[in-house]
Amino acid sequence: MGFLRQIGMVTTIILAIAGGACADELLRYAGATTLQRFFMPEAARLFTSETAIKVHIEGGNTNPGIKALQNGEVDMAGAGRLLTEAEKSQGLVEHFLGWDVLAIVVQEENPLQDLSLDQLQGIFSGAITNWQDVGGKPGPIVVVTCPKGSGMRSAVKKLILKGKAYLPREIVSAIVAESDQQVSMFSVGITALSRSMLDAAHVKAIKVDGVAPTAASISEGRYPLAKPLTLVTKGEPQGDLARFIDLAKSQQGRTILQRSFVPAE
Repeated sequence: MGFLRQIGMVTTIILAIAGGACADELLRYAGATTLQRFFMPEAARLFTSETAIKVHIEGGNTNPGIKALQNGEVDMAGAGRLLTEAEKSQGLVEHFLGWDVLAIVVQEENPLQDLSLDQLQGIFSGAITNWQDVGGKPGPIVVVTCPKGSGMRSAVKKLILKGKAYLPREIVSAIVAESDQQVSMFSVGITALSRSMLDAAHVKAIKVDGVAPTAASISEGRYPLAKPLTLVTKGEPQGDLARFIDLAKSQQGRTILQRSFVPAE
């Protein structure tokens, strides 16, 4: 696991029943921070209670997790995006779990309650640089973005920027989950973040094209910003790994996922 130990501030969780599993009965996960924080711990605890097989969990974001999987350092990776055709051609297989609601976050003092997708594209690309240009108070817009290699950053690129480049003067959060903390420091700040991670004081999530970022609006197809959540394996899973994937996609797994995300239908 040397590659993953180099990733800053990675959280490692070992979940096991005391005396239950042998040393070689171990599954290893790395990847998407959202799944690492809000799905894998409880899913792993349930899996261990049923099988006595330990699950070792690390974060590190989507791309590093997939790289670790390709290098044989983990058995499964969490991803906040779908696999590319190139990744699929290398034998990687995705197992779709559901959707993560992507919230647009501003400081609570910001009077704006709604932005359109076109306005968001202008803001995140740097074409719009002042809040008064989108109906707010005069003042520069400070855009906080998630780190490179994260599923959150890929989601913004696909869903908001639609292929356009990020603005050159972005403030890149060192950790995905802390971008809302950055916004809380700037009255003129804005970021896009998983709704599940929105826990900073003095910030709020605003509507997009008049629709609030809720599970219901995602399920009804009305809210435009939702990114996929998947588990990725190298080839079709076998044995214990297949058992874990089956659990993750079962009704038990859906119940866990539903606490923070929107499970697949």
